[in-house]
Amino acid sequence: MPAFLAPHKSGVHRVTAIALFRALLTKCRAAPPPLKASTLQAVVKNSFAKNRHVTSPHVLRNAFAGGYEALNHLDAAVAGDKRSISHLRNLLSRLPARLKTTTVARRPTPVPEANPPVLQGTALSLRPRPAFSLPSRRRIPVLVSANKIPILRFTKPQPAALSHYLKSRLVDRQKRQDRKVALEAQMEIAKGEDDWDRILLAQGIADEGGKSKRGKVLWSKEVNDSLRYTINAIEAEGNKNREMAEKMVAIIDKEKELAEVERKERKRLKNEERRKRKAEALAKDEERKA
Repeated sequence: MPAFLAPHKSGVHRVTAIALFRALLTKCRAAPPPLKASTLQAVVKNSFAKNRHVTSPHVLRNAFAGGYEALNHLDAAVAGDKRSISHLRNLLSRLPARLKTTTVARRPTPVPEANPPVLQGTALSLRPRPAFSLPSRRRIPVLVSANKIPILRFTKPQPAALSHYLKSRLVDRQKRQDRKVALEAQMEIAKGEDDWDRILLAQGIADEGGKSKRGKVLWSKEVNDSLRYTINAIEAEGNKNREMAEKMVAIIDKEKELAEVERKERKRLKNEERRKRKAEALAKDEERKA
């Protein structure tokens, strides 16, 4: 095996280790009654898990040698060799208890705080965030227009979730625009159909596909309804973007106000700490002079 290749990434090493692991588990299941099959299997599983990411050739060589030796003793024990059975029993008695069980100790459930601060609502309703929930100093966001979609940018690079959100919004907008263009073209065709029906009706010919204005729907009505619905959806998106932009501008103003308040508070605490250190230094000087 090349020196630069990790053992657990080598195909030969993996095949050999898996073959030894399966052979040991198979022999453990067939162990004679004085030996507990579950305990033997637990020892095998825990030993392999412990050496799973070992990269030292010396340690791995000794581990494989021990595994093959254990496999030989298990073969002899299954065949009824009392010396091998006694050897395995003595070996199990010397092993720590943690290697003889596969049960995982559960971690204690953390006790929740008595009155933890709860932040609920949409992303914009949580802004500006209170000072206790900030990981560092408050950062003033920047209002950015992403193809007429307003967003608040706090840091770079742009989060992947935000990129997916913008992409979905742009795809939906493009679909509405394409639908609007297609419906406008269909409207011209529908108006032509209505004109043709009127000509036929004026000649006394009733077309089954045509619709008259008296109590019946024109060809252009359905197309006009769909076009009006699409235009309303486009206008609603524009209104939504304007409202979001106004909310974001208000958030930026509040963030600036809070940032100024927190800056003054940091300055006040810094001045107090400086005065305290100065007073302590003066007290030490007076003690040395006394």
